[in-house]
Amino acid sequence: FGASMSVDQLSRIRKEEMAEVSNAAKTPQGPIQVPTRLLMGPGPTSAHPRILAAQALPLLGHMHPPFIAIMDEIKEGLRYMFQTESPYTLMISGTGHAGMEAAIANLLEPGDKIVVGVNGIWGERVADLAGRYQGDVIQLKADAGKTFSIAELKAAVAQHKPAILFLVQGESSTGTHQTLGDGLGE
Repeated sequence: FGASMSVDQLSRIRKEEMAEVSNAAKTPQGPIQVPTRLLMGPGPTSAHPRILAAQALPLLGHMHPPFIAIMDEIKEGLRYMFQTESPYTLMISGTGHAGMEAAIANLLEPGDKIVVGVNGIWGERVADLAGRYQGDVIQLKADAGKTFSIAELKAAVAQHKPAILFLVQGESSTGTHQTLGDGLGE
């Protein structure tokens, strides 16, 4: 092709190419059939029916008043969880690792003491992140597959008086579930 062809000739060739589209690899049309499975690994996991129902609702734009009301409700819950009155508390979309880094980046100041429960790869990653953010990192270690007792955690807090105690509730690398009840947050 080149400058020697006219626009009419190029147009005719293009129409002929379009007429030669093959449907041999065309996929079936219609709804996708997804089987029901109980997912029990570290991720992805099965979603609660309430979450699935919410995902089936019509989409809202980020400036629609109902969307803003939903975000305000989520922000209130986050303020309660992080025990802050900051109006700048918000939800971000990302991986679990992104969430851990956001927590460290926003809660830890350089030089702050942070006790990190390390009983698998996620605790190790948080300890590394906290060090990169110039925190004074104290690693509370447990063997893989073990969790921390409330007594161990209270003793570490009493001894080190950290600004932050960071625990991984679901340490998927070792399959452990860390108990967070029994007055731990008091």
